[in-house]
Amino acid sequence: MELRQLKYFVEVAKLGSFSLASKSLYITQSTISQQIGKLEEEMGVRLLTRDTRHVSLSDYGEQFLPHAMKVIEDAQMCTDIIHDVKDLHTGTLTIGSTYSFGPLLMQSVRDFLRLYPHVRLQMISTSWAGLQQKLLDRELDIALAYKSSIDDDRIDSRLLFENRLCLIGRKDELEGCESPVPVDALSRYPLALPFKGLQARDMLESVLFGHEVDLDIRTENNSIHAILDLVRSSPLLTILSGEAVQHIPELKAIPIDHPESVMHGCYHFLKGVYQKKSTRTFINILTENNKFKAIFG
Repeated sequence: MELRQLKYFVEVAKLGSFSLASKSLYITQSTISQQIGKLEEEMGVRLLTRDTRHVSLSDYGEQFLPHAMKVIEDAQMCTDIIHDVKDLHTGTLTIGSTYSFGPLLMQSVRDFLRLYPHVRLQMISTSWAGLQQKLLDRELDIALAYKSSIDDDRIDSRLLFENRLCLIGRKDELEGCESPVPVDALSRYPLALPFKGLQARDMLESVLFGHEVDLDIRTENNSIHAILDLVRSSPLLTILSGEAVQHIPELKAIPIDHPESVMHGCYHFLKGVYQKKSTRTFINILTENNKFKAIFG
């Protein structure tokens, strides 16, 4: 039994296709089929059932899959430990963030790249649901996002800072606006909002629960940058974390008057997994960054 055979088997099981696994692994389909055949011969059972169109796990394959995945994960952990011994002169760090959290990372990313130029830094932006799945699939070393109201026992979340959900707009558009903004007053403003499913929007829906507030939503977008550009150049306002506009001087953020408008910025990682030195180093840079010191202090 070879590690590569286990990797081929897991990839086919995950994708349900020899062809897709071939493309994912950048090797020929015949190589994958041959090596999995050797694995099955050694095991003495069929791990996969095949027909002209589909590939699925046999009963034996379903029992074998989690153990194969564990062996691959343990082997990767050994590789990570060796890379750590090399004192951050090599390796890859993969960071995920939600769309609204991305702008908060830039100074820490610049600091990390300056200090450790030989570590390849990969960054992925997606929804919190997407980040959770990527953590569980071991595709991320760390995820940065506001804490969800629904906990996952497999994921550890550590607080970085607290912020508030705010009504955001040009200073002239918010002139005379009550601070903090009552929830019932939100219906007065034309809004550009993130789509449902994004963290700021989900928190807004939670804040609105129990209030008969009919929002004047003019447009929705999954790009926080696009929303802020629109707000900066039009009479539209938005509702996001106040931290999102910290470095945009022409925009103003007024907190929403509701106990559930507090947002907890966190870093998240999978429990029970070896945390690479590059991950620990990036977390240290992140928490020591002057921006976060200012928020805590």
